[in-house]
Amino acid sequence: MSKTSRLVVLLLLLLIGAFAGRTLCVAQTSGRIEAIKKICQKTNEDIARSEESPEISTIFLTELAVNRNNGPYPAVGIYRTVVKFYYTFGDREKEPYPNRLLKIIVATDRSDRKEHSEFVFNETEQMIFYLEKKDNIERRLYLAAEKPIRLEQDGRPLSLKTRSQAAIVATIMKEKANLVQVFRRSLGF
Repeated sequence: MSKTSRLVVLLLLLLIGAFAGRTLCVAQTSGRIEAIKKICQKTNEDIARSEESPEISTIFLTELAVNRNNGPYPAVGIYRTVVKFYYTFGDREKEPYPNRLLKIIVATDRSDRKEHSEFVFNETEQMIFYLEKKDNIERRLYLAAEKPIRLEQDGRPLSLKTRSQAAIVATIMKEKANLVQVFRRSLGF
């Protein structure tokens, strides 16, 4: 076999390997996203059941309302935000009280528009999913070990490698950290 033929075969093998690796990575990501969707669905079902019979549920709700009486804000007008923290028992050997965060919902009414976001957590309280509906745009962020694995906008996947997308993810993670801190502080009441 000539040197050129070996080089061509080697390049073909490298291309096939790269394609196979990418295919495997996409398949793994798709599997993770399906698992995340199942956790979100189960969490939503559990919360819905808890709201039907809150007196016997092991899912608890802390709600924070900003501007509950709907007084107009200067230069904004109507402004009201309601944050709901859904939580349950964690490790009852270490902590007898409920403290494991399941989901956070933030709903904001701002003059002529409504904003909605959700943060969903797994059993180890790592954020695994984020949903945002704002200005007729819907964003979804899927995470594994709190690292983004997929970002979608209006159903289309976006690259996680651009600066603007990285900035979006950073903003989401900062908001999550702030909300988790509010939740942790609320447990002290």
